[in-house]
Amino acid sequence: MIVYGYHPVLNIVKYKPELVKELYLSRELAIDQLKKFKIKFLKKDEMEHLTRSREHQGIACSISHYPYADFDNIYDRVNNIIILDHIEDPRNLGAILRNALAFSIDLVIIPKDRSCDITPAVIKTSAGAAILLNIAKVININNCIRSLKDNFFKIYGLEADGDRELSEIKFDKKKVLVLGSEGKGLSHLTKKLCDHVIRIDFNHKASSLNVSSASAIALYKLYMDDLHKK
Repeated sequence: MIVYGYHPVLNIVKYKPELVKELYLSRELAIDQLKKFKIKFLKKDEMEHLTRSREHQGIACSISHYPYADFDNIYDRVNNIIILDHIEDPRNLGAILRNALAFSIDLVIIPKDRSCDITPAVIKTSAGAAILLNIAKVININNCIRSLKDNFFKIYGLEADGDRELSEIKFDKKKVLVLGSEGKGLSHLTKKLCDHVIRIDFNHKASSLNVSSASAIALYKLYMDDLHKK
């Protein structure tokens, strides 16, 4: 996998250096952490060809794999989780991951099928947050929700027609926020498994909120609830 962009590559170099196979630069960067890696200098057009993007910011690296977390070995050691119910747009996924890091989410869960993977475009859009987060890919998110409920997590689904408004909610200590896909929202069974289905009220001259924008609002509320408990 070729990862590109200033913050994504520096996050890998700093926090996951064991993944780096080779660094590529199209400009001089005086960064001490880069000196211990093999560096290949490329022309601008060569960098664009390598990354298949014009947004590389003059730096890229090849990594052996994306390090997905193991759901079974982590979920019982964290408090704040989000589940993404088949998010398919890489820019939406990247923006959600950036929000998740900003508001201290411990674990992000995505389904294996009918969902965007963690790609170079997602990592770049997340401003490198995808490297710092624990992200687990699972076969069935509804089975994950059942396991989480058995371990005393409260499940909050975010949906346009939710029966309670976000401002009315006080999130539990162990909590999961479930976000639905673009256009379709939460799937029927996933929605039924939620303990609460919440909505965000807004000026309805706007037809809807983008899922990444809605995630920022809900995650900020979740984050502030945690701060007030301390």
